[in-house]
Order: sequence, then C-alpha cells, then structure tokens
Amino acid sequence: MRLPVNPNRMELLRLRRRLVLAQRGHKLLKDKLEELMRQFLEMVRRFEEIYPKYQSGFHRLLQAWGMVNSLHDQQELNQLIPQGRLELHSEVRKALALPWPVLKIISLETPAYDLRTTESELDVGLKKAQEFVVQLVELACLVKTIDLLAQEIERTRRRVNALEHILIPNLEETIRSIAGRLEEMERAFQVQLMRVKEIVRAR
Repeated sequence: MRLPVNPNRMELLRLRRRLVLAQRGHKLLKDKLEELMRQFLEMVRRFEEIYPKYQSGFHRLLQAWGMVNSLHDQQELNQLIPQGRLELHSEVRKALALPWPVLKIISLETPAYDLRTTESELDVGLKKAQEFVVQLVELACLVKTIDLLAQEIERTRRRVNALEHILIPNLEETIRSIAGRLEEMERAFQVQLMRVKEIVRAR
C-alpha cells in the first residue's frame, strides 16, 4: 500500500526551491550593498578632499572678479573680452549595473583680448575662472555620482530588508506548516497501514 500522491508535496518542493533562490538572492544583494557602501564612502572621502579646494577657488574667483568689476562695468567687459569656448565630452559608464556620469573637458579656451587696453586684474580673473571651471566639472561629476549611489543603496537596502524580514520568513513558515501537515498525514497513513496488516493477519 503506497502513500497517495499529495499536491502539498509538490507545493512543498516548489516553495523549497523558491526559498533557496530567495536566500541566494539575499546573499547577492547583501554583497552588492556592501560594495555600494564601500564606493559611497570612498566618493564622500574624495568629496571632502575636493570641496575645500572648490570653496577656496570660488572665493579667489570672487575676489579677482570683484576687482575687475570695480574697474569696468558689464558692457565694457563684453566689449573688451570676446566669448570663450568650453567643450565637454560626456559618457556613462556602468558598475554594479549603476550608471556613472563622466564629464571630461576637451577644450577650454580663454578668448584673446588686447592686453594694452586691460589691467592685470583681468588677467588674474580669467585665469582664476579657468581653474574654477575645471574644479566645478570635477565636483559636479562627484556630487552626481554620490547622489546616484545613495539612491541605489536605498533601493538595495529595501530589497534586502524585504527578503530578510518578509519573504524568507514567510516561506520558511509556510514550508514548516506544509511539512508538519505532511508528517501528520504520513503518521496517519502508517497507523492505517498497521491496522490493515493486523486485519489481514487475523484472517
């Protein structure tokens, strides 16, 4: 006498396979979260190194152009200095399925102007502006990358928590429940089988 096929057994196998996949996914996401946090902290460390230089450069730029503006109004400056040229190359790189913005300065040209009709303060101001643009592009890429990392960390953490505290415990509880019912059914079947054997022997 064989134990009858029970759909609960198929469900139990399906849930166990799903649990294995969920546990594997949980581990992969935990590893990804750790790597994202490592990169995030590295980017923040770089930001803390770069930002004081950016602030200092911005302060020097304001001082330099404060002197220039004290000597010329905006209309005069527009006549004295032609428009410069800034050419950027942008691309997106991927790491951990996360897009990383990359900006590179291809060309940064200071316009030619007549040195005889301008003061040395203007030379200093243009030089500081050129230095500041380089710092600004680097800082913009870094800030955007930090923002993207922070968003991805939050998304990954939510997925890790959902697996760890909701899906995996629910699967484990369901598996225990089904396994318990199947054990009860198997014990009842064994008792029934023993009774049948006793009846057969009594004949």
